[in-house]
Amino acid sequence: MARRVVLHIGPRKTATTYLQRVLQRCVEDAAIPATAYPVRTRGRVDHNHVPGLIDLARSQGEISLQEDAWTHQDGSDARALLDAVSSADGDVILSAEALSVLRASGAAAVVTALAPAPVDVVITARDLGRVLPSSWQQHMRNGNFEAYDDYLALRSEERTSRREEAELGRGFWRAYRYGQLARRWAQVARSACVVTVPASGADVSEIWRRFREAAVMPALPEQPPAIDLEAANISLTAAESMALQGLNLVARREGEGRREVRAWQRLLIRRGWTERPDRGPRLGLPEGMVATVRAWAEEDRADLAASGIRIIGSLDDLSVSTQTPGMPDAAAVAEAAGAAILLMLRGPRRDA
Repeated sequence: MARRVVLHIGPRKTATTYLQRVLQRCVEDAAIPATAYPVRTRGRVDHNHVPGLIDLARSQGEISLQEDAWTHQDGSDARALLDAVSSADGDVILSAEALSVLRASGAAAVVTALAPAPVDVVITARDLGRVLPSSWQQHMRNGNFEAYDDYLALRSEERTSRREEAELGRGFWRAYRYGQLARRWAQVARSACVVTVPASGADVSEIWRRFREAAVMPALPEQPPAIDLEAANISLTAAESMALQGLNLVARREGEGRREVRAWQRLLIRRGWTERPDRGPRLGLPEGMVATVRAWAEEDRADLAASGIRIIGSLDDLSVSTQTPGMPDAAAVAEAAGAAILLMLRGPRRDA
């Protein structure tokens, strides 16, 4: 049985994919044993443990999923992951950002399933001024088409109503009220700590150094290996995000499935957008939301500070910058859409 499990639960958009890709690369380079970060539990290579841990939470009735998500799961993904933990003889890292939305009962179910190995939970935390735009952008990359203003209005309503306390499907604030998240997991795991994501512009490897300190695994390299930033889920620009929302809206209206829409997106992102020399600024908050989101962030920062949970990094990293980028203008969105149209008109290439 594993000596202990370091369980990284995200939340989403807190450098999770970057950390997972670094850990995967460490295994591939033999910098750490394959058992320390199991990437082959399902007959394929996974850069994270979302399939197995979602399967576990799903089987316990502890996670709300969209109707077309993970419908194939039958418990085998969970069993394979738990078998990997059972067969390890040292420390094991598991990473699944989806676990951050679990209620206390769900967290307890996961920790119980990993027993008798003690579980030390690592939570990565990023400021809401970057989380909210990035979260909507990921919503679009998942094939959804909810307008940005509507998305932010719903988050605001949920923040006020605290619907996440009663409704399983309302998980956003269960994940991003960091003090409550840390307390919830600290109550069921052996320990919990929070790693703050450095402010915008910091060296990308700094989050790895903080994560390594939290994991307390000397085998992890002090310097992270270089990875493909596109594979690490590099953000789209503001204009590209809006153009993607338009694609999703029209495609889904015409009856295209989520799988087909996401395949088109990958093509556009790889060839239509990421190759452009001047892609424009990233997406920010609408001007009318900046003060509100800053107030939310300060409230949550104070709550986390009062929790007594160990913090690696600076709580100041969770403050919303006054230099938050704004919204794209129509010309920028038109240019991004035009790049996508030009891609289609030129036809397929061998790398498509």
